[in-house]
Amino acid sequence: MMEQTSKADFRALREGIGLTQQNVADMCGVKVNAVKRWERVGWPEPPENAWEALEGMADRHDELVAFGVAKALELSASTGAPGVVLTYYHDQQQYDALGRDEGPYGFVNAVARDVAAELTAKGMDVAFRYPDDGAVRTPGSRY
Repeated sequence: MMEQTSKADFRALREGIGLTQQNVADMCGVKVNAVKRWERVGWPEPPENAWEALEGMADRHDELVAFGVAKALELSASTGAPGVVLTYYHDQQQYDALGRDEGPYGFVNAVARDVAAELTAKGMDVAFRYPDDGAVRTPGSRY
Protein backbone atom coordinates (compact mmCIF):
# COMPACT_ATOMS: atom_id res chain seq x y z
CA MET A 1 0.00 0.00 0.00
CA MET A 2 1.23 3.50 -0.78
CA GLU A 3 2.21 5.73 2.12
CA GLN A 4 -0.72 7.83 3.27
CA THR A 5 0.32 11.45 3.26
CA SER A 6 -2.26 13.59 1.52
CA LYS A 7 -5.18 15.46 3.01
CA ALA A 8 -7.45 13.21 0.95
CA ASP A 9 -5.74 10.13 2.45
CA PHE A 10 -6.38 11.52 5.92
CA ARG A 11 -10.05 12.15 5.20
CA ALA A 12 -10.56 8.83 3.43
CA LEU A 13 -9.04 6.94 6.34
CA ARG A 14 -11.11 8.90 8.86
CA GLU A 15 -14.35 8.34 6.99
CA GLY A 16 -13.53 4.70 6.21
CA ILE A 17 -13.32 3.82 9.88
CA GLY A 18 -16.46 5.75 10.74
CA LEU A 19 -14.98 8.74 12.54
CA THR A 20 -16.31 12.26 12.27
CA GLN A 21 -14.14 15.34 12.25
CA GLN A 22 -15.35 15.96 15.81
CA ASN A 23 -14.22 12.46 16.86
CA VAL A 24 -10.72 13.17 15.54
CA ALA A 25 -10.69 16.60 17.17
CA ASP A 26 -11.60 15.02 20.51
CA MET A 27 -8.88 12.37 20.10
CA CYS A 28 -6.26 15.02 19.31
CA GLY A 29 -7.39 17.62 21.83
CA VAL A 30 -8.11 20.29 19.23
CA LYS A 31 -11.16 22.13 17.98
CA VAL A 32 -13.09 20.64 15.06
CA ASN A 33 -12.05 23.59 12.88
CA ALA A 34 -8.45 22.37 13.07
CA VAL A 35 -9.47 19.00 11.62
CA LYS A 36 -11.49 20.73 8.91
CA ARG A 37 -8.38 22.72 7.95
CA TRP A 38 -6.21 19.60 7.92
CA GLU A 39 -8.53 18.21 5.25
CA ARG A 40 -8.59 21.36 3.08
CA VAL A 41 -6.09 22.19 0.38
CA GLY A 42 -4.11 25.33 1.16
CA TRP A 43 -4.15 24.86 4.93
CA PRO A 44 -1.61 23.16 7.25
CA GLU A 45 -1.14 19.42 6.93
CA PRO A 46 -2.45 17.07 9.62
CA PRO A 47 0.21 16.86 12.35
CA GLU A 48 2.03 13.61 13.03
CA ASN A 49 0.12 12.98 16.27
CA ALA A 50 -3.18 13.21 14.36
CA TRP A 51 -1.95 10.68 11.81
CA GLU A 52 -0.78 8.41 14.64
CA ALA A 53 -4.15 8.63 16.41
CA LEU A 54 -6.03 7.92 13.20
CA GLU A 55 -3.74 5.03 12.23
CA GLY A 56 -4.10 3.59 15.74
CA MET A 57 -7.86 3.61 15.35
CA ALA A 58 -7.50 2.04 11.89
CA ASP A 59 -5.43 -0.77 13.42
CA ARG A 60 -8.08 -1.27 16.11
CA HIS A 61 -10.75 -1.30 13.38
CA ASP A 62 -8.89 -4.00 11.46
CA GLU A 63 -8.43 -6.12 14.60
CA LEU A 64 -12.13 -5.88 15.42
CA VAL A 65 -13.13 -6.77 11.86
CA ALA A 66 -10.86 -9.83 11.90
CA PHE A 67 -12.28 -10.88 15.28
CA GLY A 68 -15.89 -10.39 14.12
CA VAL A 69 -15.35 -12.36 10.93
CA ALA A 70 -13.64 -15.21 12.80
CA LYS A 71 -16.43 -15.39 15.40
CA ALA A 72 -19.17 -15.36 12.77
CA LEU A 73 -17.48 -18.14 10.80
CA GLU A 74 -16.96 -20.14 13.99
CA LEU A 75 -20.61 -19.73 14.93
CA SER A 76 -21.75 -20.69 11.46
CA ALA A 77 -19.56 -23.79 11.45
CA SER A 78 -20.78 -24.93 14.87
CA THR A 79 -24.48 -24.28 14.27
CA GLY A 80 -24.81 -24.68 10.53
CA ALA A 81 -26.41 -21.25 10.32
CA PRO A 82 -26.07 -19.79 6.82
CA GLY A 83 -25.81 -16.24 8.08
CA VAL A 84 -25.37 -13.80 10.89
CA VAL A 85 -27.17 -10.80 12.32
CA LEU A 86 -24.95 -7.83 13.16
CA THR A 87 -25.86 -5.07 15.58
CA TYR A 88 -26.06 -1.56 14.13
CA TYR A 89 -26.62 1.54 16.26
CA HIS A 90 -29.01 4.44 15.62
CA ASP A 91 -26.89 7.08 17.30
CA GLN A 92 -24.33 7.82 20.00
CA GLN A 93 -26.93 7.86 22.77
CA GLN A 94 -28.07 4.34 21.94
CA TYR A 95 -24.51 3.08 21.72
CA ASP A 96 -23.55 4.69 25.03
CA ALA A 97 -26.51 2.95 26.68
CA LEU A 98 -26.02 -0.45 25.05
CA GLY A 99 -22.53 -0.70 23.58
CA ARG A 100 -19.69 -2.78 24.91
CA ASP A 101 -16.89 -0.22 24.78
CA GLU A 102 -16.65 3.53 25.02
CA GLY A 103 -16.18 5.32 21.74
CA PRO A 104 -17.94 6.71 18.71
CA TYR A 105 -20.87 4.70 17.42
CA GLY A 106 -19.82 5.50 13.85
CA PHE A 107 -16.62 3.55 14.41
CA VAL A 108 -18.54 0.51 15.65
CA ASN A 109 -20.97 0.73 12.74
CA ALA A 110 -18.01 0.93 10.31
CA VAL A 111 -16.61 -2.26 11.86
CA ALA A 112 -20.01 -3.95 11.41
CA ARG A 113 -20.18 -2.86 7.75
CA ASP A 114 -16.71 -4.21 7.05
CA VAL A 115 -17.42 -7.49 8.85
CA ALA A 116 -20.53 -7.78 6.70
CA ALA A 117 -18.56 -7.12 3.52
CA GLU A 118 -16.01 -9.83 4.34
CA LEU A 119 -18.66 -12.36 5.32
CA THR A 120 -20.72 -11.62 2.22
CA ALA A 121 -17.61 -12.16 0.10
CA LYS A 122 -17.28 -15.58 1.79
CA GLY A 123 -20.86 -16.43 0.83
CA MET A 124 -22.57 -15.83 4.18
CA ASP A 125 -25.90 -14.09 4.53
CA VAL A 126 -25.69 -10.95 6.67
CA ALA A 127 -28.43 -8.81 8.15
CA PHE A 128 -28.24 -5.72 10.33
CA ARG A 129 -30.55 -5.05 13.28
CA TYR A 130 -30.79 -2.19 15.74
CA PRO A 131 -30.59 -3.25 19.40
CA ASP A 132 -34.24 -2.24 19.84
CA ASP A 133 -35.36 -3.98 16.65
CA GLY A 134 -34.36 -7.60 16.85
CA ALA A 135 -30.59 -7.57 17.30
CA VAL A 136 -29.41 -10.87 18.69
CA ARG A 137 -28.48 -10.54 22.35
CA THR A 138 -25.11 -11.99 23.17
CA PRO A 139 -24.77 -13.62 26.61
CA GLY A 140 -22.54 -11.49 28.80
CA SER A 141 -22.90 -8.38 26.65
CA ARG A 142 -24.85 -5.23 27.44
CA TYR A 143 -27.18 -5.60 24.44
